[in-house]
Amino acid sequence: MTDQEGSSPPGRQGVPVAEVGTHPQPSGGTRGPSLFDGAPVASFLLDGQGRILEVNRRGGALLGFDREALLGQPLGRFVAPASRPPLDALLKRVLDAPAVQSDEIEVPGAEGTPRALLLDAVAHGESGCYLVATDVTPYREAQRALQSGHADLSGQLRERTARARALNEELEHVVTSFIRQLQEPTSRAMNVLGLLRRALGEPPEGVTRPLLHIERALQQIVALYESVDRYMQARGLQARIRPVDLNAVLREVLKDVRLLLADRNVQITHDPLPVVQGDSQALFLILNEYISNALKFTRTREEARLHILVEETDSAFHIGVRDNGVGFDPRGQGRLFRLFERQHPSSRYEGSGLGLAVVRRTCERFGGRVWGEGQPDQGATFWFAWPKRPVVLE
Repeated sequence: MTDQEGSSPPGRQGVPVAEVGTHPQPSGGTRGPSLFDGAPVASFLLDGQGRILEVNRRGGALLGFDREALLGQPLGRFVAPASRPPLDALLKRVLDAPAVQSDEIEVPGAEGTPRALLLDAVAHGESGCYLVATDVTPYREAQRALQSGHADLSGQLRERTARARALNEELEHVVTSFIRQLQEPTSRAMNVLGLLRRALGEPPEGVTRPLLHIERALQQIVALYESVDRYMQARGLQARIRPVDLNAVLREVLKDVRLLLADRNVQITHDPLPVVQGDSQALFLILNEYISNALKFTRTREEARLHILVEETDSAFHIGVRDNGVGFDPRGQGRLFRLFERQHPSSRYEGSGLGLAVVRRTCERFGGRVWGEGQPDQGATFWFAWPKRPVVLE
């Protein structure tokens, strides 16, 4: 652009104002206002040097000058100094390309506050252009407020996340330390109870019954802190996604539960087991808990039968462990996978109510889900759906 500073306003050149600013007079009537002047947006007609050939009322109001003060003046004279290069570039693009060109500039506003304008320009004639200006100051202010609010929220979120992480680590430390501190006195009490039994020899029933209650209580404590320890290990599992052969996982599980198989008639069968994408420790934990659970609740059966089922869908493998045990009331299946929830009395079946909750948390961490099916005294089947493309969730 040229003639932007210093010189007095140049004369109007190019298209005559009367031809641009008005339409031909209606026959037999008075000359009325042009569509250009009455346009609902700020409109300008510029020549090839960026001088204002015509401006409507909204354009003058936007720049804060009367129409007469603007005509013949370079538009760049009324914009912020930093916006003159973008304006020059916009006008050059309009002359080089017929399509609508857009850019954003600033003009001085009241009390020195700049106002943001969105310019849309299109070529007019051989060397001029028609330009529409939209005041986008409120939008920019709203955008800055949103960005500022977003930055504040992001900072608060980071702070709260860091605090939650610290509290979680503290909780894990407390629980782990509690388990370790509980193991020693519990083991000491079990040893004392054994020594007392040997010292008493064949005590009367009035002594045997209290000792039996004490032994069961200590066993429940041991089962509880062992379950909590497994739960904490599952929480801290460093998962790694890789191909895992479920046949190999099952072999390791059967080694681990061999004491539960001693002196029992147990038949364990399975469908062909797939190779899945996952973490071997997590899958071992899930199958181990399901099989241990099935062995516990088939203890009253003369012959315990366990079968591992496999069903494949487009997105997941459904793995189920079916047994012929005591089953459960399906009306209470919603409690099965909750922390410390039980469907059977602890006096008949040991356990803490944590095992299935560990399974649920472990499976959900990989994007899977768990559920159970059963009827009283008709056995049960516990399932987990393992995604074909698991994603580790924290």
